[in-house]
Amino acid sequence: MAILVQKFGGTSVSTPERRQQVIAKISAATKAGYSPVVVVSALGRRGESYATDTLLNLARQECPSIDSRELDMIMACGEIVAGVIVVGALKNAGFDAVFLSGQQAGIITTMKHGDAQIVEIKPVNVLKHVAEGKIVVVAGFQGATESGEITTLGRGGSDTTATAMGAAVAAAAVEIYTDVNGIMTADPRIVPAASTIESCTYEEAHQLALHGAKVIHPRAVEIAWRHNVPLKVKCTFTDEAGTTISSKAEGTIERLRDRAVVGIAHETDYGVLTLKDANSDAFAGAGRLLGKMASVGVDADHIQVSKRDMEVAASAANIETIAALGQEIGMKSAEQVGSRISLVGGSANSVSGLADTFIELLQRERIALLQTSTEPYAISGIVDKKDMTAAIQALHGRLFESQRTADRPDDGHGR
Repeated sequence: MAILVQKFGGTSVSTPERRQQVIAKISAATKAGYSPVVVVSALGRRGESYATDTLLNLARQECPSIDSRELDMIMACGEIVAGVIVVGALKNAGFDAVFLSGQQAGIITTMKHGDAQIVEIKPVNVLKHVAEGKIVVVAGFQGATESGEITTLGRGGSDTTATAMGAAVAAAAVEIYTDVNGIMTADPRIVPAASTIESCTYEEAHQLALHGAKVIHPRAVEIAWRHNVPLKVKCTFTDEAGTTISSKAEGTIERLRDRAVVGIAHETDYGVLTLKDANSDAFAGAGRLLGKMASVGVDADHIQVSKRDMEVAASAANIETIAALGQEIGMKSAEQVGSRISLVGGSANSVSGLADTFIELLQRERIALLQTSTEPYAISGIVDKKDMTAAIQALHGRLFESQRTADRPDDGHGR
């Protein structure tokens, strides 16, 4: 039977009632003829004794300077607890199931505690249990080095586990289950009228994730893209079709030809930093600063260097670090922190007038832009944080809701 990898986040497995909905999704996969390999995140019940935050606080209370190696050991416990609980629920439902830690599942990583990268997966153990007819439940977010050191994968680690496992076992598809109906045209907490994106390409999903959409991690999309593993983002708690991510977006030729923007992504805390070298040689200062950034693993989304100054755009946390690094080498800096809004699509900055529409619409709303930039798949603007919600709502109304109104058939009464 074909393997289907199903990943369930912490919200999905957090209560007995929600775990029953997880079991229903797994059961549906078996009835459809698949052998499910299930990846789980930690239960995510803040304040409970088994929650990752609780365990970390316990360790740090005992030793505030505890090593990252030991922190990884305790952070890996959350997914182990979740996996054992889910296996128990599956057994209660009549399924033969087995739990594997990341190490037992053959997930081999680099030696970077807290943010390790998957080097390869040797799925011998996983495939053995699948061949025996068992549902295999794998701990997300974790693995081990070749020498057996336990590591964790950082933000989005369970998504990454799922897509990497999908590639390793040649899965028919990977399903990422979350608490929303799929990837949305905008954050539904900001735009209640946001709709589910039925399908998009790996590039579009990757760009949405890079520019702030939180539904799936960009690293996970990269792996699926590299190995051409079909991805689906779905909701645990509904029967909606969700979003299909593949090498080619599905839909009518007319719809895809006209689609300039697939969705609006945002980052609430985003900054622009202007640096000047004490010796008035911005190029020399930029060289030293970029070297320091590389040495500590800090990156930026946009860097521009002129004779007079250097301009850097990045998340607010990275901007703070970059400013401190600049100060160490004598670069004076001034920063503006706002929110970044990005229009992402298959032809985002190749469509005539789209950048003008972006700027003109925000000007009409009297929203000032701190910076704009264009990339092959995105047009971005940084605005004051207080203007973020109004800006996203205005852009969504123009780009999506007005289009829906135009597409609505006339019922003969002008409606």
